[in-house]
Order: sequence, then structure tokens, then C-alpha cells
Amino acid sequence: MYKKKMTWWVSAAMVFLLLALTGCQAVQGLDLAEAIKNSATVKSSESKGTLQIEFVPGDTSKLTADEQKSLSALQNVKVELTNVKTQNAQQTSAEGTITYGKGSIPFKLATKGTKIILSIEGAKKPIVYDVLGASDATVTKMLPTVIQEQFGNKLAEIKSSVIGLILANTANPSNISVTSVTDKVNGADLSLQQAHIELNGTELATLLQKLFSNILADEAGLKDLLSQFYDALSPVIEEQVKAGSADFALTILSNKQLAIGLVYEPIRDFLEKTAASFEEAIAGNAEQGVMPIKGLFDAKSTLQADLYIDADKFIRKQTLAANIPLPDKGTGAAGLKISFTSETWNMDKPVTAETIDISGGAVQVGKDASSIYRVLDNLDKQSTFYKLLREDMKVTKKEVNLKLADGDAGSTSDTPQPFINADNKTMVPVRFISEKLGAEVGWNGDLQEVTIKDLLSGKTIVLKLDSKMATVDGASIELESAATLHNGSTFVPIRFIAESLGGKVSFDDETRVVTIKRD
Repeated sequence: MYKKKMTWWVSAAMVFLLLALTGCQAVQGLDLAEAIKNSATVKSSESKGTLQIEFVPGDTSKLTADEQKSLSALQNVKVELTNVKTQNAQQTSAEGTITYGKGSIPFKLATKGTKIILSIEGAKKPIVYDVLGASDATVTKMLPTVIQEQFGNKLAEIKSSVIGLILANTANPSNISVTSVTDKVNGADLSLQQAHIELNGTELATLLQKLFSNILADEAGLKDLLSQFYDALSPVIEEQVKAGSADFALTILSNKQLAIGLVYEPIRDFLEKTAASFEEAIAGNAEQGVMPIKGLFDAKSTLQADLYIDADKFIRKQTLAANIPLPDKGTGAAGLKISFTSETWNMDKPVTAETIDISGGAVQVGKDASSIYRVLDNLDKQSTFYKLLREDMKVTKKEVNLKLADGDAGSTSDTPQPFINADNKTMVPVRFISEKLGAEVGWNGDLQEVTIKDLLSGKTIVLKLDSKMATVDGASIELESAATLHNGSTFVPIRFIAESLGGKVSFDDETRVVTIKRD
């Protein structure tokens, strides 16, 4: 169900939509692009905001009683951020509350460079998510470690230029108007210009398609942005070279023209792949993931934005709303409503962000499948947050589908394929399956042993290569077939690993697909 996929990305997506909704041409004397770029240059501020996610009730007749309870609990979820303090591009803090049908969960949040640190009620240790570390932008992996460490920080320094490139290549939506109003920001009455924007999903798709196309065609604009980014990074490069670093890559990067030439093509390639993925999403051929993407671009989807801009051309308040239809897939929800509001004050005034102490340890999470299990392992099982994730959002409910390999011909897939061994047993890649089902996998090369720790149950499984014997929490178990190395990966009998991790196995003879499910 879509509800179990709800995550913090929504507010960031709404900000991106704000940029896509706003063109580069002035409307009724108001230059919206200038206001957005001005706001991006603000170094410090205080603010507050609210994100609300609501499911429109649909046909619940196909849901179990447990699923109906979860849908009812998650029908209206609100995330409130208060006391947001932005000290600079690297440091922000906030206090907040998640409220849903079964209660409220207070939390504190802080950023340190590209890291988001979350201290939430019920967690034994803070949770840390590195935005850059979780990025799919493989171009960063080409860079020396010292550059990777400063990449996100320096990117934040040219945020206004990044936004400028996007806006310069964005067309105005057809329905946009500007009105003079008086409204409150942090309790104070201000004279503002309200820019109101409306469009449907079809027009949004067209605007975004043009945006990608224009940016890919804007070689000069992209290279100018890379030049600015290089200038921001150059002090780091110079410092390392002067310190006598032997890293050959740093020597190459010390030549600006050469450096920009080297990174331009990989970045353009990344943008082309992103544009292609976007086209697949519009066509409905992409995996829906955390949100019904195809529904967002449906003609029945509606999006609205209101920007409140002061006399100095800064955005002081904003409201965004999206109504998205959901396909009838037995989810019990006919649509999704998302709204986001925020207001900002004390811009470029002295502001000190709070910090969250992680000296006593923290739980590092990323995009890997086992991250959510590390979060659960870090929570008090009686806490409201644990119950929200496990019982209502059902984040541990997994389904893994793997197609059996055809003989020994190999595959172009990045995922190792199951195969039938000489004992007529189905063998599956142990690391891939274990991590998908929420376990951490370790390898001891000296002992030729694989150790699997189930983060949900706490169970520990130890397998030895080319041996039929394994242990589960210290108890010896004989396998149907020995663990074996196949195409560079360790494979084990499917039923053993699936059932040891609380899963159930099924096989479709017609499609030759093995399915493992875990609740």
C-alpha cells in the first residue's frame, strides 16, 4: 500500500515543484525568478512549516481488518516543524512533531553539512542520514575523498546559481496571477504580493519535460555553473596540493579547464538518464516507489502554489498543495492530498542553530534495504514511532522476486540470479536476499564464513562455504545443499535462508520467478 512508503522526501519534492511551477518571466510586474533566487541567497533565518498528507477514502472492501485499521490511523498525517533556525548553509536545527491517528511523536532535527541528524522519541541513539552519501550521482565517486567530503558543503554555497539555471530554463505555467495583500508572518502584518499558480498534472509533465530538454541543451549555462562550483572547491584543491598530496587526481583537478572538461560529460550523462527515467515515470513504465508518480502527472491531478513576496523581493511565506488520484489497486485510498506551508523571518540576522550530540554513537542509514531495519532495531518496541513504522506503515512487509537463470548463460542483470543446482535445489544469492529481508551480512575470508544478523528478530545465522552445516543462534542445522560460490556470489538453498529470516517462498512455473515474502 502507498501509505507504507510515506517518507521525509515529500517536503523536498514540494520545494522542487515550487521551482518547476515558477517560470522565468515577470508576471504583472513581479519577477518571481528574482524572488526565488534572492531567497536562496539568504544565509541565516528563522522559520516554521507544516507538511500534511491525507488519504482520500476509497473502496476498503478488499482490505483486511488490520489493513483498514492502519489506513484509518494514517488517513491524516501531519509533520510540524517549529523553531527552525538556519545559522548558515551548513547548520540548521528544528523541533517538530509527527501527529497521526494513534498519537504524536516529538523529535529534534539538525543538519551538519550534508548530514541530517534526527533525535526522535523512542530512539536509543540519534539517526544520521548523509544526503550526499545516499546520492546516485556517481560522478562524485570519481573525485578524491577530500573533495567528496566538501562536495555537498560547496554545492550549498552556489545554491542560488543552481536555482538560477533551473529557472532560466523553465517556462511560465499558463495560469498565474499576482495580487497585493496584507498577511501575517510570525504574527506580524506585512504588505506582500501574492503570486497564485494553478496547473494540472499534464501541464506539470510538459513543464518538466521542457525543463530537462532545455537544461541538456544549455551547454554554456551548465558549464558556467560547473565553473562557479570549481571556484568554490578550488581553495580545498589548492590546500591539498600545497600540503604535498600525492593524489594524482588532485593534480588534474588543479587545472580548471581540464577539470570542467572531465566532469561535464558524466554530469550531462547523469542528467540524460534522469530525464529518461522521468519520461518512463510519465508513461507509467517506472517503478512507483515512494509515491504514485504516474498519478502525479495525470490530467486529474491538481497543483496549486501561493508565494507571498515582500517589497525587497524575498519570499516570506508559501503554501503548496497537490491532489493526486490513486489507481484502484485495493489500497483503500482513492486519492492523496499533500499540502506544505511555511513562513520565514529574521533573514540574514544573527541566528544560532542547535546541535544534536552524536559522540555517544548514532545509527547511520542510507538507501540500502536494511536501513529501515537498523532504525527499528534502534527503537524501543513500545514507542509510538516503532508502532507507526512496524504496525501501521508496515515497513517490514517485503516481497522479493527473482527470475531463475537459464542454464549457465549468465545475465546482464546486476542482481545475481537463482539457479537449480545438481541436487535439484533452488539456490539464491545470500547477500542480496538477506539484505532485502532486513539482515546485515558479513564475510570472513579466512574462515570462508558468511554471518547473517537479522535486525528484526536478532537471530544470527552462520554459513560456511562448501559445507552443508550451518548454525542458527548457535544451534547446528544441516542444509539441503552446501553453500557455494557461483558467478562471484555466495548462494544457499532458498527455503533455508527465507524461512530462517521469517519469509515464505513460492514459485511460478510459467514465469520461472521465485517470490519470497516477509511480513
